[in-house]
Amino acid sequence: MILESFEIGSRNELPEQVEFYRTDAKLHLAIETRSALGQFMTPASVASFMASLFHQTIGKTVRLLDPGAGVGSLTAAFVEKINQAEDHPEKLSVTVYEIDALLLNYLNSTLNACRQKCKTGGIDFDYEIVQKDFIAAATEMLSDDLFSETAQKLNFSHAIINPPYKKINGDSKHRLLLRSAGIETNNLYTAFLTLAIKMLQKDGELVAIVPRSFCNGPYFKPFRKFLLQRMGLQRIHIFKTRDQAFKGDEVLQENLIFHAIKGRFKRWRKSPHPIRFKLKNVLMTRLRFLKN
Repeated sequence: MILESFEIGSRNELPEQVEFYRTDAKLHLAIETRSALGQFMTPASVASFMASLFHQTIGKTVRLLDPGAGVGSLTAAFVEKINQAEDHPEKLSVTVYEIDALLLNYLNSTLNACRQKCKTGGIDFDYEIVQKDFIAAATEMLSDDLFSETAQKLNFSHAIINPPYKKINGDSKHRLLLRSAGIETNNLYTAFLTLAIKMLQKDGELVAIVPRSFCNGPYFKPFRKFLLQRMGLQRIHIFKTRDQAFKGDEVLQENLIFHAIKGRFKRWRKSPHPIRFKLKNVLMTRLRFLKN
């Protein structure tokens, strides 16, 4: 696994097109709505960096999951990465979840642009927009019989995630749904991660941008154990400042990006990009947390 910290700054055609949608959508989204949903949409530079972390994007079919897709920034960055590669899959099938009706037109425009990009690159592309609560939909699918038609749809090869950041009350609908699926967690972002991991196939890859709060404390210990028992952490990116990931948004959380592979474990190794700030020792201490 690589632990690193450095500046993100990449510009790619499709993600930059979708960045216009993100900027425009923010002008129309009420602050109250964003707060209620825990929405912080991913800037193009961050989305492109996240997509660059995936290792394996070749083969007959790639199946991508993007829960809480927003305007589709992460999916667009993933499509851009695949089309830039020398070897690419024959088919890319994308499933995105988004419940905010205001974002659906932007999201549909993004996915149509992705389709055109893939057509030019000789990749068969299809997508499904699921306008449902991801936690409700995923827990229902996971509770189905293992060999049912619904269960077979859970076999994603890749997941790219910027989940909502919000606490879950103990008696809330989401907490009860998660509990029915055997999941105990107190935040939407760890709930999204847990469900996405369950929906990945063996050797499936996950890249996510999340708060660093799961790295320590008793409340997140069940999630930490779940994560390490199923996923091999490959790489962790730390932001130098709290506002670097979501510039323009009032995000007070410290965030990190991690890449992990289901069922594949890797020893720590030094990053070619040295950590140059005082949080190094703090983070190393917190990451050792995971096995405690």
